[in-house]
Order: sequence, then C-alpha cells, then structure tokens
Amino acid sequence: MDIKLRIFLIIILLVGLYMIFRTIKKKNLQIKYGMYWTLIFGIMLILIIFPNIIESIAKFCGFKEAPNMLFLLAIFILFYIVFRIYTTISKLQEINKSLVQELSILKKNK
Repeated sequence: MDIKLRIFLIIILLVGLYMIFRTIKKKNLQIKYGMYWTLIFGIMLILIIFPNIIESIAKFCGFKEAPNMLFLLAIFILFYIVFRIYTTISKLQEINKSLVQELSILKKNK
C-alpha cells in the first residue's frame, strides 16, 4: 500500500473518530454504540498501519486473497449491526405498546 494512501486513510479515520466522539458528547449517540464504532475504527487503523497483518490472517484462515476475507468479515459485521438494530426496535415497540396501554387505562379511570 502506498504511503500517501495510508496517510490519507489515517486522516479519514481520525476525522471519523472525532465525529463519533463529538456525536457522543452532543448525546446524539449512546456510548455503547460509540464504543462499537470506535473499536471498528481502531481495528481499521491498526490494519492500515500494519497491512501485513491482514495478509497473514487471511493465509492462516485459508483465504487466497486478503480482500476476500475483509469483505466476508465486513458482511458479518454488518449483519450483526442490523441484528442489534432489529432487537432494539423490537424492545422499543414492546415498551411503546405497554406505555400506550397504561396511558389508556389511566385516561379511562379519570
């Protein structure tokens, strides 16, 4: 990987980390979700600084090319994130339903 590309990617990741921390500070993002993104950005930063790690892990896992492993890993991470979002939405729908039921009972009793 060319040194100019590495520097450019590192700058982009640092800007992304700054945006994550700023969003957490403004309370638009919960800390637990910010930690997920910080972890992902940190791993990406390490892999950009030391690109041989990717190739070594890919060969160890049996992949012929490192990008194939990265795409598969990215797909699994995205599936996990979508799963977490759906479970959160399901919990919020149940809470919302129970709150509406309690409110309607309270209004009826007045």
